Amino acid sequence: MFLTEAQDLFPELKALKDDLHRHPEVSFQERRTTARIKELLAPLGLALIDLGMETGVTALLRGGRPGKTVALRADIDALEQQEPAGKAVVSQIPNRMHACGHDFHTAALYGAARLLSAHRTELAGDVVFLFQPAEEFTQGAAAMIRHGLWKKLPCKPDFLFGLHNRPEISRGQIAVLPGPIMAGKSNFKVVFHGRTGHGGSPHKCVDVLVPAAAFIQGVQSIVSRNADPLEGLVCAVCSIHGGSPENFAPDQVTMTGSIRALSEEVKAMAEGRVRALAGQIAAAYGCTAHVDLIPEVPVTWNSPEMTALARRAAEAVVGTENIVQPRPAMGSEDFAVFGRDVPSFFYWVGSGYPGQEMPCWHSDQFTTDDEALPIAAALLAQSALVGLA
Repeated sequence: MFLTEAQDLFPELKALKDDLHRHPEVSFQERRTTARIKELLAPLGLALIDLGMETGVTALLRGGRPGKTVALRADIDALEQQEPAGKAVVSQIPNRMHACGHDFHTAALYGAARLLSAHRTELAGDVVFLFQPAEEFTQGAAAMIRHGLWKKLPCKPDFLFGLHNRPEISRGQIAVLPGPIMAGKSNFKVVFHGRTGHGGSPHKCVDVLVPAAAFIQGVQSIVSRNADPLEGLVCAVCSIHGGSPENFAPDQVTMTGSIRALSEEVKAMAEGRVRALAGQIAAAYGCTAHVDLIPEVPVTWNSPEMTALARRAAEAVVGTENIVQPRPAMGSEDFAVFGRDVPSFFYWVGSGYPGQEMPCWHSDQFTTDDEALPIAAALLAQSALVGLA
């Protein structure tokens, strides 16, 4: 229903995406982006819902008849990353870059608002547009809920749909994936405490670099020896800090890392193993360990019921032959936080140039085939229509 109309909006959607790309803003600092979204939504006659947050936009479209409520979500923040020169559209802000396509998502959700506003009298129900800040920090969804999102809307949505571009999928294709699509995530911080001393007298010290090395090696065994080989799990130490002069044995070393899994049970197992390994290795080497486990986001999960609705919407936009089912990704999405409260579905929309190998998310060479923008906008609008039916 919506694709032809969305294609007519392409010049406007492309201009918005390019503008956002030139002016990227990182998590919870998306003030210009927020102002730009509000400016564009103003002529559409939507009700803005004030959550008392500096960034992000929540807008409500009242349909012509009573019915259900469907929410549509896009993330709006960028990354602390330098974009190299040479592209047609390049960030104008040093060390800031839309290297994950949230500018694409924002433009697509604005397009959906345009499409649905033009058909408001035909809608049996209401549509909520969530322009969410701080996805890259995986804190924005929780912040919106904490600021009363569900309470300040006329009612909690019956359904929620979101999407993310996927450069490995060609433009014109949509991934409708049942079950887990993106990993749940926890972070950890492990601090080993020992006793400092002269590097030439190791017997008088408790050098924590040695148990730290053992811990790093041990963490690798969680995936290879504690998890079912068919389960998705990533568990890794991502930073290590300790020591200063070359002739001292340090008395403290700090390591941070992350655990990503496609099931909450596997993630909980890995968390337990991180804690046990740290404590047991510390005991073996005569030092002590302090472990902090920091929950981040749950698994992004598409239920069978929501998958059926999403498939209907996607088929209406690109046809059955262009629906694909790639493997899940081990990246994480705080869209899943909304999914704790509302039945939700998360799509991947192909943003790759057909026949061309594309840089992945968070690469400084990241780009999108922006001719996919009308597809993404139409998909969100069609999802609302299917949800309201």
